[in-house]
Amino acid sequence: MTSHSPSAATLAATGLSLGYRSQTVVDRVSVALPPEQVTVIVGPNGCGKSTLLRGLARLLKPRGGAVLLDGADIARLPARSLARRLGLLPQQPVAPDGITAADLIARGRHPHQRWFRQFSDTDAAAVSRAMAATGVTELAERPIEELSGGQRQRVWIALALAQDPDVMLLDEPTTYLDPAHQVDVLELLTGADTRSGRTIVLVLHDLGLAGRYADHLIVMKDGEIAAQGAPSQVVTAETVEAVFSLPCRVIEDPLTGTPIVLPRPRR
Repeated sequence: MTSHSPSAATLAATGLSLGYRSQTVVDRVSVALPPEQVTVIVGPNGCGKSTLLRGLARLLKPRGGAVLLDGADIARLPARSLARRLGLLPQQPVAPDGITAADLIARGRHPHQRWFRQFSDTDAAAVSRAMAATGVTELAERPIEELSGGQRQRVWIALALAQDPDVMLLDEPTTYLDPAHQVDVLELLTGADTRSGRTIVLVLHDLGLAGRYADHLIVMKDGEIAAQGAPSQVVTAETVEAVFSLPCRVIEDPLTGTPIVLPRPRR
């Protein structure tokens, strides 16, 4: 899948506080994301999931604490160097007017280029692989604004894959996708080819999908870490009710052995 072998990278937050204007959204969070594994972050709306992801990607300046990539404070790393190692697909990305799918995906290769080395055969091959993996090859010449929501989302995921970073952060990557395409995308992102040597971090809403595809699960509430660990240890009826105010029963998926949350009837 990738044009190089990503190096196992350790991304961690230490005492990290983040916010907007006068509001603190993430409060003194310390977390280490296991290298070469899939970490999924879940939690109720407004708990700080997306804010934490933006802080990990250096899109928000910490109010306290730091984000460390292999022990180095990312605030001190050159922007292009960081972009080669760490990539973020935000929740609602915006494309330039009139840009085609292929041109947008090709922008994922910018961190790998220099003024004296423009778009190369290696870049073209990385873009082609990313498009094939996400099933958007036939959309290459279509303007982004002409695509459906699901098609656009797959194009953005192809851009993230084309960037080929050591750490890939994706905020709600299954947005706008029907159930079949949700599974396709998550199988792609968590499959052996994609994550070989790479650390994957996903924000998801669906607890069933999170439990199925996560190696490491982080549950957030009110800007703090409420629980973290293997899904089988974290997804319990007690935790789900305490974090989501959702009385439920948790059972084992007969197909995968991962936890499934069955909400109890409200009446």
